[in-house]
Amino acid sequence: MNNAFEYPSAKPTTARRDILRLLQKSDVLSLSRDRMLSVRNARESRVHCLSGMLWITEDKRVTDTVLKPNESLFIAHDGLVLVVALEESRVSIEPEGMLGRIARMIMRATGL
Repeated sequence: MNNAFEYPSAKPTTARRDILRLLQKSDVLSLSRDRMLSVRNARESRVHCLSGMLWITEDKRVTDTVLKPNESLFIAHDGLVLVVALEESRVSIEPEGMLGRIARMIMRATGL
């Protein structure tokens, strides 16, 4: 690779595809009460509760987490993360770490 920001592979890994898919969608998702969002392979991402209340369970994490408005949870592991709205809620999932920064640069550069 000649350019430090060049995409490292023509065939992205599952985690890269999942993050790119998240970035292509709206930054904010609305969930009605008892609706569930299933996220896979989002390690180094952050789930933000913008309104309402969310119950989150993450593969390999011993305890579950309840988020209130303006709280967030760092996703530490690959695997399945379930986000359940305990009431009408708005949630965003923000990629972090190097992979998230690269994905954001790709999205901006390509206009996707």
